[in-house]
Amino acid sequence: MKLAAQMFTVREFTASEKEVAETVRRIRKIGYDAVQISGLKHYEPKSLKKILDENGMTVCATHTPFDRILNDTEAVIDEHRLFGTKYVGIGWYERQKSFEECDRTLKNFAAAADKLAAAGMKLLYHNHEHEFIKIDGVRTLDYIRDNTDPDKFGFIADLYWVQFAGESPLRFIKEYAGRIPVVHFKDMRAVERDSKLTRISEIGNGNMDYVSVCDACKSAGVEWAAIEQDFCDGDPFESLKESYEYVKNNLTL
Repeated sequence: MKLAAQMFTVREFTASEKEVAETVRRIRKIGYDAVQISGLKHYEPKSLKKILDENGMTVCATHTPFDRILNDTEAVIDEHRLFGTKYVGIGWYERQKSFEECDRTLKNFAAAADKLAAAGMKLLYHNHEHEFIKIDGVRTLDYIRDNTDPDKFGFIADLYWVQFAGESPLRFIKEYAGRIPVVHFKDMRAVERDSKLTRISEIGNGNMDYVSVCDACKSAGVEWAAIEQDFCDGDPFESLKESYEYVKNNLTL
């Protein structure tokens, strides 16, 4: 399993090509040699590729707006070929409230996944907590899993949101073994009601058992662990650094 930095963590530092270049340089200085592309305010694929190459960085996956994946598929394929990654991620999708609504969505997912698969790529779905809300006793995410082609469609498992939804990350990893080439690592801490701290924390500062999580990920065939922190109490680069050092010092990838 390889480690990457999720660039959504530092999205506020990507408003121009100059800022993107400095952000990539700072991520590389921490020790990361790969990123997941997500949330960039300034996004020009060729210049980003040049910046990544200059810093010896690779791309594990992206988060790409689904309307682009579906309606501008060839351009999306070209971008992912440029970056050298086969994983095209849907970063967020609205809650599905019925099986009929799910089926309409899955029809679009299948159309996009077919085109990507023909180009040697795979569509991945990133979960939040609302995908664990049940429809007639079935978790929405399970319905998506059970009605998609595993050769063409997988998942980016955000383990924080799994736990936030009241589910066991360890059980989830086992249930989705073989379908989750990429996971998001972040930690969850308990906070006082009036605390100014965010619940999302650096790895090692929360209550998630990442030693066991890491072992389960390896058994489940996970290829990439992308460290992400949606919101940081301080400098997000320091948060990425703290999580990186904890993983390197305490976990066996």
